[in-house]
Amino acid sequence: IFLSCVHDLIPLQMAIAFRHFIDFFQQALAKEHSERTLAEMDQSLLLFSRHSAIFEECKLRFPKMHALWKYTTDIRRYGVTGNYSTTHSERQHRKDAKE
Repeated sequence: IFLSCVHDLIPLQMAIAFRHFIDFFQQALAKEHSERTLAEMDQSLLLFSRHSAIFEECKLRFPKMHALWKYTTDIRRYGVTGNYSTTHSERQHRKDAKE
């Protein structure tokens, strides 16, 4: 629904990037994964990455975009994303960054 509302208001490359990010995000939230679904996630992220330069041109920054590349590895290691939380490690990271 989001893309159908904004596709005429944003550059085509940005709409394509959003589409692939939304695909990746939806795939990441799946309750089950296989090697095929994880490969599809990686492919969606790769396509998003190819089109994401438009965000820099528009002065939009995504500081933790690099963390997206760890999703499929983490899903293989820990299971689906609903099975674990990064809250503890994020809290520790903030504490370490301040010191």
